[in-house]
Amino acid sequence: MILSPREGDPRREPWVAPPWYRPALGLEALRHRPARQPHWTYLTAAPGVARDLARLAAPPDPRGFSVGLAGLGRVGGVAATVLAAAPRRVSGIRELVIHDVDAANQQRWLLELGSIARWQGRGELPLVRAAGPREIFERCDAFLFAATDGVPPLGTRGEVRMVQLAPNRAILRGFLAEARRAAFAGLFLIVSDPVEWLAQSVFFDSNSDRQGRFVGDGLAPERIAGLGLGVMWARALAAARRRGWSETVARAGAAYGPHSKEVVAFDDVARPDRTRSERLSRAARECNFKVRDLGHLPYVGPGVSSVGLMLPPLLAGREALASVFVDGVYFGAPARLTWGLYPTGRRMADEVWTALAGLHARLRARARALDLLWE
Repeated sequence: MILSPREGDPRREPWVAPPWYRPALGLEALRHRPARQPHWTYLTAAPGVARDLARLAAPPDPRGFSVGLAGLGRVGGVAATVLAAAPRRVSGIRELVIHDVDAANQQRWLLELGSIARWQGRGELPLVRAAGPREIFERCDAFLFAATDGVPPLGTRGEVRMVQLAPNRAILRGFLAEARRAAFAGLFLIVSDPVEWLAQSVFFDSNSDRQGRFVGDGLAPERIAGLGLGVMWARALAAARRRGWSETVARAGAAYGPHSKEVVAFDDVARPDRTRSERLSRAARECNFKVRDLGHLPYVGPGVSSVGLMLPPLLAGREALASVFVDGVYFGAPARLTWGLYPTGRRMADEVWTALAGLHARLRARARALDLLWE
């Protein structure tokens, strides 16, 4: 591996980039297929990059990944169940380390997950154990934040995700303090709502001083991601199946943007049908509210599609759906893990590009309004 220094803005670019990813493209990376460069590059302006380069140089554990998960509520519990039931050779996960602030709930899930087994031991499953945040950040390769301080109850009208930002960000700060103490350089993955804004908060809070100025000694932006887009895509695919479009949509379509009512889905990124894409986008946006209207909280789809079925291919370096760092903000898109998570480009129609550029601009403006940018 050859590493070369590069100039750039550590507030808007990944600190370490593999040969196939060109950081200077920014949002344009979404519509440019990977073009291999001569070598890896790293930013010289981020003090924290030295820790990341040391981690990059360390050989991976041949036994697989150690994954920590904090927050064993509805979504976290479902996600843990799927991950604990997947054989190591399939998931790439050698152990699942769980944590919950409620000791009884943590013990309950330790017993439940420990009761998952295969007849005659075919397909070795991940070891499941419990630990505190300090040990998780000292030993794990990836951390899933699924904790929450109260999901809006049934009957709540309007936005149900953004109201969770302040309380969940407050919980998150405690985990960031532990990550800093452990000099954590693993993957920091957000499951809790609002997914993108909590991912943005991780990057902002871990790299700011007490006055909110950028210092760049915290978590690298490409090592942070949100896992919320998978269920949006699954909801769009469910609508496509009902209309007989699923084969085409699964092959040529994609979803982009946040885990919110602003998500967009396309039946074919290169040659979209406007009517079909609008229907898919509407299905992705509205299913959450339909489940609530039936008197239930929607958590099975998110736990399975966004985490349980998405994390294994992500860890294996295959394309997955995640909210990744694109020109300063976290934006949902097809992405691939090489060292960090980087968006993967594809040929797209002009109308798709225009929609994504407008959505990214709105999210960047909102990040500024939320004081989650250093500008």
